[in-house]
Amino acid sequence: MNFFKRALLSIQRRKSKSLILFLVIFILGNLMAGAIAIQQATQHVETEIKTRLGANATVSFNQEKLQKLSEEGTDIDIKEPDIKVYKELGKLDQVKFYDYSVIDYITTEKLKNVVSKDDDSILDINGIHYFTVKGASRPELIDVQMKKISLIEGNTFSQEEIEKGLPVAVISEKVATENNLHVGDSFVMDRVIEHYGTGNVDVENIERKSKEYSATVVGIFTVNQVEKKENSSKNSKQIEQEQNQQIDYYDKLNVIYFPNDYIEKTQKEMLEFNYDNFPDNFSDENSDIPDKETVLKDFSFKNIQATYVLNKPEEVEDFKLLGNQILKDNKLDYYKIEASSDQFDSIAGPIKGMANISKIVLIVSVMASVFIITLVIILFLRDRKHELGIYLSLGEKRNRVVGQIVTEVLLVAIIAMTLSVFSGNVLAKNFSESLMTTQQIDNTEDEMMIFGSPVVDFQITEDDVIDAYDIKLTPSYIVLFYLIGLIVVLLSTIVPLVYIMRLNPKKIMM
Repeated sequence: MNFFKRALLSIQRRKSKSLILFLVIFILGNLMAGAIAIQQATQHVETEIKTRLGANATVSFNQEKLQKLSEEGTDIDIKEPDIKVYKELGKLDQVKFYDYSVIDYITTEKLKNVVSKDDDSILDINGIHYFTVKGASRPELIDVQMKKISLIEGNTFSQEEIEKGLPVAVISEKVATENNLHVGDSFVMDRVIEHYGTGNVDVENIERKSKEYSATVVGIFTVNQVEKKENSSKNSKQIEQEQNQQIDYYDKLNVIYFPNDYIEKTQKEMLEFNYDNFPDNFSDENSDIPDKETVLKDFSFKNIQATYVLNKPEEVEDFKLLGNQILKDNKLDYYKIEASSDQFDSIAGPIKGMANISKIVLIVSVMASVFIITLVIILFLRDRKHELGIYLSLGEKRNRVVGQIVTEVLLVAIIAMTLSVFSGNVLAKNFSESLMTTQQIDNTEDEMMIFGSPVVDFQITEDDVIDAYDIKLTPSYIVLFYLIGLIVVLLSTIVPLVYIMRLNPKKIMM
């Protein structure tokens, strides 16, 4: 008789033992299927979220290293990166385009900023208006290319305006409306410096002086906002995230773009203006006032924000590796390459927790499956050694006997695995929902909020990560599960096959 037919008859005759083997494989298959489903879902989330975060990078302080040195009491002498370093980083193969911006913060009285109607922040206090000025080293504004803002009127800077550092500006539509400005109009920035007299620090003791700068509006932009999700029931974390988004939105509205050289020139002039009018603003702890040359040297700190847009997210790690080496070679040990994808770690707590658990479950379930299924098959074969001995005594080849046993196991396994594909998927969904809910509660109070970063625009929250998480039946999931399952079953038959190959029919039949 064909060994395949014998295998079918054997399964039918031994229903109880076949059912036991079926249940063992079904239960273990559920664990493997669930673990594989969660693994694939978490990998999909990581890919999708990192794609949404973009392939962006910047140079930032290595806060962990600075904090460690500070705790150790080590003297820290921070050296500013030279422009050449930023340009060297921009020449790496992974970089699609980049820009470095000189950043400054100014206060004015005549030029009005934009504040929220229900905002009680310090953006407008006692007639003082606060702005951020951001430089550009190339005609295309990096924030436009990164889709943080959209130019709606006029143009960005020309190459000539960049090179000569001309007083030309790109402002937000709301700032333009607040100050009745249009493209082509000139406006005055009365940059204010303050001096606090001795005694109580209050409004009456503040002395102010201003230096006026004229500039021309060449472009007007709007800020691209993230679409808000309607949710009637919001927890404290979600409310805080929305508040941070609102703050970030108004911060962007109050940014004025200038050529880099123009900002550097006005920074130096304002430092001199400050010293000439209020030299005691620079006094040390002994109330000694340094000379002007010393002030211009010691207080001329250039705040540069470099942004690198990479070719694709897969190249982020290579850029970080090469970029950090460049920083190290230039003895910039207190700086590091920060990438947009780094933010994934701080918002993907529940997902990473499930990924780690599913990995452990998969490894343990595979090992347990091999051991348990092997044990079950051996126990069943010991009860059938007389049957196997008869086959061998009748001249049946050992490989055909082996084929029968393997066929029996595979037939039962395939049925059990087919059912566990679906039940394991459901199990993974229920487990994931429960675990994510628990971790969301645990992370509500201590989760770090992300906004205003030069490389990520506060577009991704923990809720976005959870929304992107979706367990579903996919061809890759089914194929991978069957592949792992069949390998486990075949490995489980190795020891039983050795048992069959060592059978001596003469001893069995005696």
